Amino acid sequence: MSDSVSVKQDIQQLYRQLIKQLDLKPRWGQKQMIATVANHFLAIDMDADGHRRDDNPVCLVEAGTGTGKTLAYMVACLPIAKALDKKLVISTATIALQEQIVQKDLPALKKHGGYDFDFQLAKGRRRYLCVSRLDQALSQNAAIDPTQALFEDELALKLDAQQQTLYKDMVVQLGSNQWDGDRDAWKDSLAEDHWRPITTDHKGCTNRRCSHFSQCPFFKARDGLEQSDCIVTNHDLVLADLALGGGAILPAPEDTIYIFDEGHHLADKTLKQFTHQQGIRQLSRWYGQTRSGLKKFLKEWQGGGKGAQLSGQVKDHLQGLEQQLISVEQFLDQSAFRPQDGYQQQENYRFSQGIVPTELVQISHDMGLSSARLARDLGALHALMDDVVKGDQNGLPKDQAENYLAAFGVLQQNAEQQLSLWQAYAKVDQEGEVPMARWLQYWQTPERVDLEMSASPIMAAELLQKNLWQRCYGALLTSATLTALGRFDRIITHAGLNPSSTMLAVASPFDFSKSQICVPKEAIEPGPEGVFVDHLIVGLKAQLNQAEASLVLFTSRRVMQLVFEGMDGLWQDLILQQGESSKQRLLDQHKQRIDEGEGSILFGLASFAEGIDLPGNYLTHVVITRLPFTVPDRPVPSALAEWIEKSGGNSFAELSVPEASVRLVQATGRLLRKEEDKGRITILDKRILSKRYGQQLLQALPPYHRQFS
Repeated sequence: MSDSVSVKQDIQQLYRQLIKQLDLKPRWGQKQMIATVANHFLAIDMDADGHRRDDNPVCLVEAGTGTGKTLAYMVACLPIAKALDKKLVISTATIALQEQIVQKDLPALKKHGGYDFDFQLAKGRRRYLCVSRLDQALSQNAAIDPTQALFEDELALKLDAQQQTLYKDMVVQLGSNQWDGDRDAWKDSLAEDHWRPITTDHKGCTNRRCSHFSQCPFFKARDGLEQSDCIVTNHDLVLADLALGGGAILPAPEDTIYIFDEGHHLADKTLKQFTHQQGIRQLSRWYGQTRSGLKKFLKEWQGGGKGAQLSGQVKDHLQGLEQQLISVEQFLDQSAFRPQDGYQQQENYRFSQGIVPTELVQISHDMGLSSARLARDLGALHALMDDVVKGDQNGLPKDQAENYLAAFGVLQQNAEQQLSLWQAYAKVDQEGEVPMARWLQYWQTPERVDLEMSASPIMAAELLQKNLWQRCYGALLTSATLTALGRFDRIITHAGLNPSSTMLAVASPFDFSKSQICVPKEAIEPGPEGVFVDHLIVGLKAQLNQAEASLVLFTSRRVMQLVFEGMDGLWQDLILQQGESSKQRLLDQHKQRIDEGEGSILFGLASFAEGIDLPGNYLTHVVITRLPFTVPDRPVPSALAEWIEKSGGNSFAELSVPEASVRLVQATGRLLRKEEDKGRITILDKRILSKRYGQQLLQALPPYHRQFS
């Protein structure tokens, strides 16, 4: 970049201004991060059109708690993005961090930094009201428009009195500009079954064809994105945009510098985005529902010709698919695949090494061909309705055509999703190729009885390389836990990064020596559940102080419940257990107890080991009941471990131990949230001392003062 010197001067001036105005103390790690990130992006080679030419777009920065990484990457990246005429997209994994950036960090930088820029929060379409669907819901006199049955299982849905009152209130609030149609901005919490009927996704949206387009909350928000220098969003929306080709919701990757905060989640989020799932009974109902919708459409369609022909073809595809689905059910109704007698909730059957029986491969191939034809003709019906709405074709009144335009769009999307699943089952993984995980999931709950077929990649590397790294101008991945066992190898492998990527690990400025990490005499190696639970109860009673603020972390909900039941009444009165109420309510109750001078004990699972912020006296003791190894029966991790072993590797050393290290660092990191914080960490799993891998996990932790019995 020709004017990199002036950009660096802008960065330095912005940092000095913020330090002065916000009365902050300059931190060496923060300055080191700013310099590394700035130098990386300024060194990217680009062509005359401003597109990257080199193959090293990514910078990795692990910034320990207290570094001030958010300020660092904003100071480094905003001036560079502006100078390069690129959009800056800041993506997070959690709503809490997203809100902090939008409501606190960016406004402070804009106000006190003397730097002019615009920013906006980007959300998915389903976070916004669809005015057309709201209008349809109310205009049918307390009944959803029958054409909406083409969208989801809403054929018999009626508006109850509460919904009618809610929807009418929404109309008033929207019309008076008291509400912008953002679900999160509504004055009260909205139940999913109240929100779902009045929102839509990209296939259900008729865009500029919609008669309500000028009032559309989603497109109003999107217009703001185009004018913004900086866009804050989440990993899921970035990945959804990339799955649509990039540039559909967010700016095109080629014109974007991405910052992935909480970047250690990106690979797992990618796997979930590209996972295919379909319930067999659910699919059978969908075929029937779609056929009913077509029958209604044919009664109303007055355009003859193409519309009637396409409807007939879709009907034939559906009949063929229903017969083929019977073959799927019959094949899967084998004792080898069926769950054990007496299962209560759900049970998985995973195909070893992702290898599906030859007969199922052929059936899936046939289902895929039929699903492709179905998606094609539904797409043609969608295009036909678009012509009617534009006035290029007769056959339906415009308002009815709008409804069918949205409906056929959703049906086409559903058929394409089904096609993706059948293609995943029909594909035969080649020797040496990373296989897919393929599994069956049997559901038997009060809400659902079904057999679900699933398929997922086991590595996100190729997906991220193809959809993101090869296309974006540049990207920063940052987190307090990017390394595992002190190395970047894990994130590089799983996220498909160039081993020559810029890498920096910035140590936390906290004085860890003021806090203790203890392995008491009550610590044991986990064994049979009953024995383990009994020892945990003894250990917790010995180590917990009823007058302080403690967080006890479990790896199993069942063990957490059994331990709670085994603690006597006085202890139970002090315990706030995850699942009793919402996470935020539990944290608020915990803080209130501490504010009132009482003790409080939080019992939590993995989600409490990351992302909760309890500074000062709100948390002075963290207890790790068991080393946080991945549950071995989950299909994708199991398939990945199996592939590593088949390839001659050691899945425990290469996968389980590094992942446990990241989780343990995150869990222990709950203790110190501010520079003045101190306390103790108790580990009740003796393997941290008795096993070689335990020593590896211990060495990867910050330098707490150690006290081992």
